[in-house]
Amino acid sequence: MTEISHWFDTSNFDKDHPLFSETNKRVLGKFKSETGDIMPTEFCGLRSKMYSLATPDPSKSFLKAKEISKAYVKKHVRHEQYLHVLNSWSVTKCKFRSFRSKRHKVTTREFTKVCLSCIDDTRCLLPDGIRSLAYGHCRISE
Repeated sequence: MTEISHWFDTSNFDKDHPLFSETNKRVLGKFKSETGDIMPTEFCGLRSKMYSLATPDPSKSFLKAKEISKAYVKKHVRHEQYLHVLNSWSVTKCKFRSFRSKRHKVTTREFTKVCLSCIDDTRCLLPDGIRSLAYGHCRISE
C-alpha cells in the first residue's frame, strides 16, 4: 500500500502504525478510513445515508441515520437494530424533542419519525432481492 499512499489520508491511524502519516491530513479528494487503523467486523447498509459499521472497539463504530438527530442515534440506536430491520424487513420509529422557530418564536416540539427502514424509496428492488434500478429506468415495467 505504500506505493499508493499518496491517495490516502492516514492521519487518524495510531501514531505507532507503520502507515501513519500527516502529509495528506484534511486534504480534499483523499480517501480516509472512518474507523482508522481498526478493521471493521460487520457492515449493515439499509439505504442511502443509513448504515452501521461495527468494529471490535465500540468507540470506533459508526451508526448513521439520515434525518434523525445524532444525539438520539448515539443514545438509543444499536447495530443489532440495523441487523433486525434488514433481516425482518421491519420499520422502527423514534420520538424525540427539538427546538423549532416559526415567525421568530422558538418552541419545543416533539417529533415521531421513521428511524430505521430497509425500504429504499429511491430505487426499485428487482425480484432477486439484491439488485435494484432507479425509478424511471426503461427496464422497469409499468
